[in-house]
Amino acid sequence: MPSPQKVKGKSFENAKAKFLTEIFGEKFIRVPTSGAFLGGQNYDRRHTMSQGQVMAFKGDIIPPDDWIYFNCECKFYKDFKFHLLFNESKVLDGWIDETLATANENDLNIIFMKFNNIGEYVAYQRREKFKVKNFISYSRGWNFTSHESFWNDYNISKIRDRSKGINL
Repeated sequence: MPSPQKVKGKSFENAKAKFLTEIFGEKFIRVPTSGAFLGGQNYDRRHTMSQGQVMAFKGDIIPPDDWIYFNCECKFYKDFKFHLLFNESKVLDGWIDETLATANENDLNIIFMKFNNIGEYVAYQRREKFKVKNFISYSRGWNFTSHESFWNDYNISKIRDRSKGINL
């Protein structure tokens, strides 16, 4: 029987896949296994796999087939120490490392986060120049913002175009 944390994580991944499907009008699904299949020591596995196979094991969400540059992780945790965003958050650094461990060059890398009784947030690489009302500029070239601030027409179009390789 899976742990309650695994069930919680899977349910958030499924919810984000459904949300992305509704926003973009294209089918997104949860990766059936951990993204670790291609991360860390397993990075070289991708050299013997087709592009479709790589997409099926990269990150936590499988995007539509033509979204070859999309890479995201989903994290649902009880709590988050927001004050560490101004210094160093080992938790967020670990999530960034995990996201980048499965990324290909030119990928659009995003981390979707949810915290009990706090809300939903998004971390993204600063180089993407998303338009948001409020954000915290975090170390290593990443920004942290609220879910509500992140989802707007400009960012939706940018995510779709970047993920498909338009305007790289």
